[in-house]
Amino acid sequence: MALRKINIYRISIIFIASLAIILFNWINSNSVSNSSNVELSPQNTLLLKSTIKKIDDIPTKRPNANAFAGKPIQNAQMVVMHKPSWKLDGNFKDHLDKLIIIAASGDIEANYIIAMNFRYCYYAPVDETALEKKLEQTYEYSDADIAVDKINERYKYCFGIKQKQRNQFYEYLEVASNNGYVLAQEVFGSITPEFFMKSQGYEELERSDFIRKRDSFIEQKVSFLEQAAKNGSIKALTKLSNINHSQIIAGNGYVKSYAFNQLILEFTQNNEIYNRYSWFQQKLYSQLNPEEIENALTMSEAWSAKIKLNGTLYLND
Repeated sequence: MALRKINIYRISIIFIASLAIILFNWINSNSVSNSSNVELSPQNTLLLKSTIKKIDDIPTKRPNANAFAGKPIQNAQMVVMHKPSWKLDGNFKDHLDKLIIIAASGDIEANYIIAMNFRYCYYAPVDETALEKKLEQTYEYSDADIAVDKINERYKYCFGIKQKQRNQFYEYLEVASNNGYVLAQEVFGSITPEFFMKSQGYEELERSDFIRKRDSFIEQKVSFLEQAAKNGSIKALTKLSNINHSQIIAGNGYVKSYAFNQLILEFTQNNEIYNRYSWFQQKLYSQLNPEEIENALTMSEAWSAKIKLNGTLYLND
């Protein structure tokens, strides 16, 4: 009788344990099913497809998750640098004397702010006669009201700044760039040789002097862009890629462009930029031989190490 009770007790324990295992497995499988539904929902797969463009035979990477938020933040050990606002309240002339004193004392950001404002004012009418002429030209367009408002706003902001002062944007920008101010170097790199020669009064030089001055500017521009790129400027990297792809400067343009594209793909947090340069990379891939691609990847790895060592990122707006 005692033995029978023990057997019944054992059977009960086994039965209860079996029920517990079955229940546990059912809950677990249900949980996995729900999880799978979330990860593979149409909304999420659509987002994934629109974000990551697959490039056959070309190394690619997924953009940083922060890109989805629309406001990239610190990425691992790379510190995202934010741009200061250079446009000031009221009339710029009211701030100019103080800014000049600060800039003369060695403040690089003050040089940058003056340069940006002089460059902004370069296109503004200098006086009422110039303003009326500009407005007359604008009234011919269909969206004249918006354009007129912008012209008047710029005219008021820049009123009192002489044309000679406006032309000095280059001097202040060069000072800031020479002192390693990345934002100034980005802007310097966006100036075309044509605009430089015109704004600085070099258009009438003799042909040989003209070419020498223009080529010297291009060399300076590329140097500043390279410095900015090594400090994590995405804008500088895109400029360098475009300049080299256009064969504006001597050297293995396509190879260098491929290398810069790789760096853009590695460091950008912007999905649109990522997809655009993935497409550029795909086109270049078919135009380069294996040795050239290897050289490009070697170059991009060396630059990537320098960028990571400097530890900063300057993202596009």
